[in-house]
Amino acid sequence: MVDRRPANRSGSAKRLTRITRANPLFVSEWHPKCRNLGAMALILMTIRLRMFSPVVPLGVLLPHACSRIVPIALAFAAAPFIFAQTPQISSKGVVNAASYAQPITPGSLVSIFGTNLANATASATQLPLTTELSGTSVTVNGVKAPILFVSPAQINLETPSTTQICYSCSDFSTASVAVTTSAGSSPTVQVPISFSAPAAFTADTSGCGQAAAQNVAANYSVTDNSPSNSVQPGDYIAIFGTGFGPVYNAPTDGAAATGLTNLQSSVGITLGVNATFVSPGIVPNYGGLAPGLVGVDQVNFQIPPDAQQGCSVPVMIGGQLNSPAVTLSIHAAGGQCVNPPVQSYGLITLTKTIASGTSSDGETDTFTATFPAGPGLPTAQAFPIVQPPTSYVANTQPPSFVPVPAVSRTCTVDGYSNLSAGPISVSSPINSTVAQPVSLVGGVTYEQTLPIGFLAPGNYQISAPGNPVAFQGSLAAGSPIQIQASPLASGTTISSSKPFSVNWTGGDPGALVTVYMVAGIGLNARADYAQANASSGSLTFDPVCSGNPVSAGGNGVVCSFGIPPTHPGEFEVIVDVTPSSSNIVSWSAKGITGAVKAFWDYRYIFGGLTLGY
Repeated sequence: MVDRRPANRSGSAKRLTRITRANPLFVSEWHPKCRNLGAMALILMTIRLRMFSPVVPLGVLLPHACSRIVPIALAFAAAPFIFAQTPQISSKGVVNAASYAQPITPGSLVSIFGTNLANATASATQLPLTTELSGTSVTVNGVKAPILFVSPAQINLETPSTTQICYSCSDFSTASVAVTTSAGSSPTVQVPISFSAPAAFTADTSGCGQAAAQNVAANYSVTDNSPSNSVQPGDYIAIFGTGFGPVYNAPTDGAAATGLTNLQSSVGITLGVNATFVSPGIVPNYGGLAPGLVGVDQVNFQIPPDAQQGCSVPVMIGGQLNSPAVTLSIHAAGGQCVNPPVQSYGLITLTKTIASGTSSDGETDTFTATFPAGPGLPTAQAFPIVQPPTSYVANTQPPSFVPVPAVSRTCTVDGYSNLSAGPISVSSPINSTVAQPVSLVGGVTYEQTLPIGFLAPGNYQISAPGNPVAFQGSLAAGSPIQIQASPLASGTTISSSKPFSVNWTGGDPGALVTVYMVAGIGLNARADYAQANASSGSLTFDPVCSGNPVSAGGNGVVCSFGIPPTHPGEFEVIVDVTPSSSNIVSWSAKGITGAVKAFWDYRYIFGGLTLGY
């Protein structure tokens, strides 16, 4: 992901009349006679109400040139109404139409679930869509929304593109949604809404599993991606979804996109598990509205030559938030997918966190462990090491332990799981504890709070009896560092115009010190990071400056670390001290194919700071 907010600029792309290898962008000329796209639209637009058995259609939107909407046959019959009743929206019943998750986004397709939402079942029959269908209308912040489909239990609509959100807020904005029929209006519900919350449609309409995607081969042929028709590394793929974010040259609400309408802010693609850390991941060749469809987004990208292969390779689309994981079928020879053998490993961490200037100051010691397994699963990659002052990674997502809002749904991925090792015993010469597995989507994880002071230099014995993972090993924890804290005291303003340094003493030679500069909180958090050997005793970030001084006749000099200045108190400096990759210990284990890797982490958080100009 790059540039979280819409840029203050305008732009458009040339309309292409065919797919090219240099820039394989799909346009409405894909299917000039409307063939095949109906089948893809069926995949995209049929919405299954997960908690009940009937298939409820969103309506098939064919290319604008076809000038029609083909309704999908219902799998159930509507019961006659004896008394009209006031519509009611279910709790958390306003969701993204692809993932069934919150938040929703302006301009995206949304499903509303509830009771008495309409007096009949009806699908739209023309474009642009109208804001009333069979006597039912929906307002979002008081604005009527274009409607694709209504039934007593479900409505599918396009969120008005003018729906306001707060770009500077750390959490989701909210939108007021109400349904009105001849019987009256529903109570208004508040729905979280975000600038960009991508979700991919799926082949089985569940919101998880095989993505609604098309392969683009070297000969320009376009076919549906499926386990029997895999995409080859080096070829291109298009994934269809909704909620990717605002676009340039957007059509009016309820109208189909007639050409290329690029996203105002790019999305990034994470393909596979434990992909090498790159921000923003795979950069798409195109991201924007799908030509000929209402409210449907599309992202096109090339499958890397070394991409993970299998029948269910996870893929996420990252905007302001990451989409729930869906899957692609990838095979070197195309055709029928082949799952590689299941691989698995373990990762254990002992962490001491010391925080100041935050809402949870003080020390916290924790034990975490995970034992992931999956087809051809690669071992987790370490962050690349960069050596300041000449280089640091700028304007990336904050580290995973920094809390940020997320979508309300997580998908399991077929074949992937997190294994259990049963109760894990952790002991030192003076302390001991037992960590129990905690259930989560796709298996179990471990996160145990330890007594304060548990982590200190010395040897730790860690073992598990086998359920199915069994191991026993020793971890020698290294020494912490002592950070010069006065320049990082809460209330301090850090200047973006001067080099910023973190200084320390102590630590073990060869240990790795990672310094994060985190600007903003929640949805607005962005980060820089750099790494150095503990023996260096300091790490410096140099700002990048541009312009000419006013004294020399210029308009002034502007400096930046690549992250924006913050409101008072919304800047943090986080320092992690860990063993170098060569000093992370590994133990053999039963029940997994790889080793258990274990390491320690001393983490220091300095909050309440401000990043100024």
